Amino acid sequence: MTRLMKRLSAAVLAGMVCLSAFFVPVMTKNAYAAENAVKFDETDVMEDLQSMDGFSLAKYPYYESVEPEMRVIDFVEYCYDYRANMRDNYGLYLYVYNPNGQNIVTDSEKNKVQIAVAYDSDPITEKSNALTYEKFDLQFCSMSEGAGINKLFYKFKVIDHESADGKTIAERVNSMDRRYDISGIELLTEGNSNATDYKVSTSYHFTGFAEGYGEGGEGTTLTRNSLETVSLDLHSTTYRFPYINQYGPGHQNQLDSVYFAVPKEFNENYGELYRVKCCWDEQKTTPIIVTKDGDVYSWVNQKLGQKDGVTDLLGIFDNFSSSPEIPGLSFLTSPPSCIADWGWGYQHRNFYEEGHSDEETNGWVGSIGGVLVDDDEAPGYAFKSDKSNVKDTDITSAEMKKWIAAHGNADYLFSDSVDEGRTKGYQEHTFTADEPFDMLTFNQTASGWDKFCLDWQAFWGGKKWDFGPEQQAPVEPIRLVSNADFTGADAADAENLYVHTEDFGEFESFYNANKATKNVFLLRFAVTDYYSNMQTVLTGATWYDPSTWQTGTKDRSSTYMARETVFLDFDIIELTFLRDTTETIIPVVASPIDVVGGVSSPIEEDGIAWEKIIVAILAVILLVVLLWPIMPYIIRAILWVILLPIKGIAALCKAISNAVKKRR
Repeated sequence: MTRLMKRLSAAVLAGMVCLSAFFVPVMTKNAYAAENAVKFDETDVMEDLQSMDGFSLAKYPYYESVEPEMRVIDFVEYCYDYRANMRDNYGLYLYVYNPNGQNIVTDSEKNKVQIAVAYDSDPITEKSNALTYEKFDLQFCSMSEGAGINKLFYKFKVIDHESADGKTIAERVNSMDRRYDISGIELLTEGNSNATDYKVSTSYHFTGFAEGYGEGGEGTTLTRNSLETVSLDLHSTTYRFPYINQYGPGHQNQLDSVYFAVPKEFNENYGELYRVKCCWDEQKTTPIIVTKDGDVYSWVNQKLGQKDGVTDLLGIFDNFSSSPEIPGLSFLTSPPSCIADWGWGYQHRNFYEEGHSDEETNGWVGSIGGVLVDDDEAPGYAFKSDKSNVKDTDITSAEMKKWIAAHGNADYLFSDSVDEGRTKGYQEHTFTADEPFDMLTFNQTASGWDKFCLDWQAFWGGKKWDFGPEQQAPVEPIRLVSNADFTGADAADAENLYVHTEDFGEFESFYNANKATKNVFLLRFAVTDYYSNMQTVLTGATWYDPSTWQTGTKDRSSTYMARETVFLDFDIIELTFLRDTTETIIPVVASPIDVVGGVSSPIEEDGIAWEKIIVAILAVILLVVLLWPIMPYIIRAILWVILLPIKGIAALCKAISNAVKKRR
């Protein structure tokens, strides 16, 4: 039992709760009146700690460790009252011991604590079972400074928020036995892009009230109980199906997964893994440029994220088409246009969008020329290919993560929106084992006409796509991995498990390292649209003068563009196990990871379709041979049709001439 007494003047002393590093009940025997309450956010962490009876720095030395370590040495409830109008000073505080002397990024939004927010009984008692957990932001209060203690201790405040039940923590707790179940605390340290989750695994129970709070407050008692948690090491993989989806050429279904190992005793004690609750920050990348053209690579790097006012004579388009020029009849040719999912490298975009004309646009307006790029974004990524065929260059997941980190998660890296039907930003989702999700293929959704058009293009242009199966098998979200999944045929095994072939070796090693004592699971958590297509690079044209596009140089083989969905700070919050009809929820301690797939080149097969051209030529020759006996008649008929208008005009002129002569 210890007493927390603040070293502050008597005028600002308030009811203090006790701090202790031991799992024993603690009671504050004395408490000061509510009107004298201090601003506990502003008290110094060392003043708080040194006011504890028995606190000694000797118990908290610096030391090195193989894995970074931090510990929550105490949790404080300050000035709780069951009356809402008396909670102005209420707060929850965590004291962190930092033995490795790590530099915590104190103002990071990634600093969080995971706390239970729902129970199976109301009011909540010591016997209640937690039903779900959420993350709460942490506000930095102070850290220890000075010789021998610099950055050894940190103090954070929990930022309360309203949960799905419409209540805050303060509104939810049982006033007579206030229970706070904390599984872990996530803290970001300098040099890392993701926070590290440190185990707390403690249920804190407070009874009584500080003087001036509750009914007859004389102090609070704190009891700590151990809380069962499961620690997970998360890894990710991204699989893309090798055919086009319902959106057509260039679009593929992307399946993102994480895998992890659960100690077998959890399955033995509680049954099968039935449900997984997780969270992430979902973003769609802006265009990713992969090119073997040095000028394009340099230009894109200089213009990252720029969209308006780009005046360089270089542009990249998803699909370029311009009106053909008729020799000698150029006045009949319509203005050239660019039909594009997105385009880049133009000037005064607002003139095209609003249909205005200006001297700089040479009179061309949006209705008859321009770059159709409404609502699309400029590239945010540029990668150089050293291959003779740019389609032989894929960008790895590690390279994508490195690019994002090097650019500081800049706004131009991510789109203003994500795929239709999905949600941008932070979100929580729960996946259940017996609720598989479907994926659509082009073959399943496209009309016969759409398929005919693509087949016709493939016949004459040599570019073709795999339409996929007529029905893609549903994907189970939670997959228990077994020895039977590894047959020795790595490519086939990877395809069967929906694991990227480049990740399969690491995945198999992870399984082998854990299978003796743990069960390995794959969690498939998102199906999104991946897009990759060859681009047209146009040089030597003035962007505000569409008439120059005809004379520009068009290159359709050096560059491709891709866009994908990424999941930042992915984390698993809790696991639910099912035995018969009994569910057991276990909170998870796991450091968040970024799930960012690599970039893969377009999947269409291209090149000149020589065999089809030869077939077409032979068919024409055969047709000519078959029609040769009647060819003179066909030629006469064609000439008659061609000459008919001329003869008609001649007859009309002759009739007019005769009519004039008769009048004379």
